[in-house]
Amino acid sequence: MAYQVLALKYRPQTFDEVVGQSHVTTTLSNAISQDRVAHAMLFTGPRGTGKTTIARILAKAMNCKKGSSPLPCNTCKICRDIIEGHCADVFEIDGASNNSVDQIRDLRENVIYMPSSAKYKIYIIDEVHMLSTAAFNALLKTLEEPPDHVMFIFATTEVHKIPATILSRCQRHDLGRISLALISNHLQHLCEKEGFSVETQSLDLISQEADGSIRDALSLLDRVLSSADTREIKHKRILDGLGILDHETLHDISSAIFKKNGARLIEIIEKVNAAGIDLKKYYSDLILHFRNLNIIKICGKDSPVANITDSEKEKIFQAVSMFSSGFINTLLQVLLTEESIVKYSSHTKTAIEMVLLKLLQINSGAQINQIIDKLDILANKIDSKLSYGRQNLEPVKKKDSKSPPANYSTDIQAVREPDTASGYNTGQDALRINKNIPDEKTWNNFLKKIEQKLPFMFALLSKGFIKEKDNGEIIVDLKNCSSFDKKRLESKKPELQKLCKEFLGKKLIFNIVSEKNKFAKNENEKNEKKARQAAFNHPLVVEAQKMFNGRIINY
Repeated sequence: MAYQVLALKYRPQTFDEVVGQSHVTTTLSNAISQDRVAHAMLFTGPRGTGKTTIARILAKAMNCKKGSSPLPCNTCKICRDIIEGHCADVFEIDGASNNSVDQIRDLRENVIYMPSSAKYKIYIIDEVHMLSTAAFNALLKTLEEPPDHVMFIFATTEVHKIPATILSRCQRHDLGRISLALISNHLQHLCEKEGFSVETQSLDLISQEADGSIRDALSLLDRVLSSADTREIKHKRILDGLGILDHETLHDISSAIFKKNGARLIEIIEKVNAAGIDLKKYYSDLILHFRNLNIIKICGKDSPVANITDSEKEKIFQAVSMFSSGFINTLLQVLLTEESIVKYSSHTKTAIEMVLLKLLQINSGAQINQIIDKLDILANKIDSKLSYGRQNLEPVKKKDSKSPPANYSTDIQAVREPDTASGYNTGQDALRINKNIPDEKTWNNFLKKIEQKLPFMFALLSKGFIKEKDNGEIIVDLKNCSSFDKKRLESKKPELQKLCKEFLGKKLIFNIVSEKNKFAKNENEKNEKKARQAAFNHPLVVEAQKMFNGRIINY
């Protein structure tokens, strides 16, 4: 028998053997057990994640001679024919080469015929997004209402290219990328079956290169095993066989950037170029490396977001612990910004060197943090000296100190901070100076007293605030107060004074002013002053002053 590559030799034959897609296989198994399998299914996901494999297992499960079961026997004639790919009732169609409307019309004409030996006639169309628009339109009616003996299974890597009319007629299942740990464990299991001994770090490296595709991982492993001359394969042999560099060089680059060592950066790039590595691919790996640095710095070394081994997570965590996340993020941002220059440059090596040397000009977050710490220490020292100076400062004695008048009263408490949420302002600055003004609590209680007897007055006074004071007067400033409101307040002024006397025990005068009237008064004063100044500067007045050698003493 001809040699089979690992991807075909160890292709899963049951749902339980599928790696990393339990959310899909469990759903399909339950649907088969409950006889709730849809007549049209769509499997979508990255390459090499098991779309076509699951489609074949589903075809076996539905057509197995031992009855529809989530676990096909894989021994009956139908199962064996499907595994070998020549079952007369299971059609695997390549959507890329069978994408015309005429071929879909032929398919539509053939679906009416009953299966020859199996229970269902199943059409598996791979890369279905490659069908033309006319082909999709020709398939719509048949896809929506197929015969009872027909099933359609579609597989695609680009689901966004499929028309919405097709998507709405299919039961969709999304397959995700397979984690590094699952791929590495699967490769270890296959190596043991094949009788090879491969180091764990080598399998991890292959898994990282596969980028979540188990088929790509198997292809790389097949290449490694084929090039081996012994059953024990060293890590260096795998690096040479795959034509890739160890990820240690990526750590060397990040370390040189952190240490501001430009010479070391140029040496590493020269080494990579001499090894015949694709520099553009290496630059892409460098971006992913700094992405992992950024993820570990932000999320921690236990985060599953970074698809790398635990040992590498620990190594990265130690490397970035001395730097801020902003610094790492800035490095990654520069690498992404300059990617187009590297991609389209005819001098790729020089372009990469230029980008890496540019990274050396970025100040690290650790330096910024040190500056901030030093500023905090300096600020604390200055503050302590100022506090010491204030403590030793002697108060200035007034020459003409006068005792307070006999009628001076200190009955009113000191006023606290004004309550801006209460709807009015009690004039914080004014109340600090004159202790005759009632405190905030007393003023609020006074307003409540007014609310009980004069609700209209309460509504107006609540909108105002104590703006200034002089000689025991409380001036309530009312902005946007109408003339009608002002008249009402003026009419109730005696009653307000009486309530104030009863409640506060002091004779406080309410001088209710309007901001609008006050502004008008100021304008009048300004206009009058301008008119007088113009009169003083009149030529006749000036000439009279010169003639009589006089000056204006009254005006």
